[in-house]
Amino acid sequence: MGQFGYLFPALVFFVVFFATGKDFLLATAAIMLVVTVQVIYIRLKKGTVEKKLFITWLVLILFGSITLVLRDPIFLQWKVTVINWLFSLLLLGNQLLKRPPILKTFMRVIDSGENKAELPKLPEKAWIYMTYLWSFAFFFIGLINLYFVFYQDEATWVKFKLFGVLSITLFFAFLNAIYVAKVTSHRVKSTS
Repeated sequence: MGQFGYLFPALVFFVVFFATGKDFLLATAAIMLVVTVQVIYIRLKKGTVEKKLFITWLVLILFGSITLVLRDPIFLQWKVTVINWLFSLLLLGNQLLKRPPILKTFMRVIDSGENKAELPKLPEKAWIYMTYLWSFAFFFIGLINLYFVFYQDEATWVKFKLFGVLSITLFFAFLNAIYVAKVTSHRVKSTS
């Protein structure tokens, strides 16, 4: 699923929240519905659902349901931290267990069709550094989310959820791209 596919549910939540006069419960139901439809669609189309999307969906259904039943937004707000910290622990745990880097799977580039483009040839050490970078990024997003949950109003948190998380993710993606370019150019120079 492309980046827009991951951004779309947050955009739906944002639009529903502000279009309904800041109705957090209706926005929660909307995002739960959108992600559920995404999971079903991808399952029917591809036969399988990416682990990242499936985990996100499970946590969303759990925390979203608690939010709706108890009529308290804090549970859905915590989902951002829980999901990001789970991804951080998954990357870090995988690295500490000396397994092949999960990032190779996460960073697959889809070209104009269903064909997957080649990942850049990077040394194992580079994958390890990028794993630590993304583990920190996910941890940082989860931590910053807690600030917005506890010290800002719901409307500010909703804006952070869409724009803040996206900005932080793009910042770390930019750092990652610079690092990959540096490693790739260094490898080209050393083989010349």
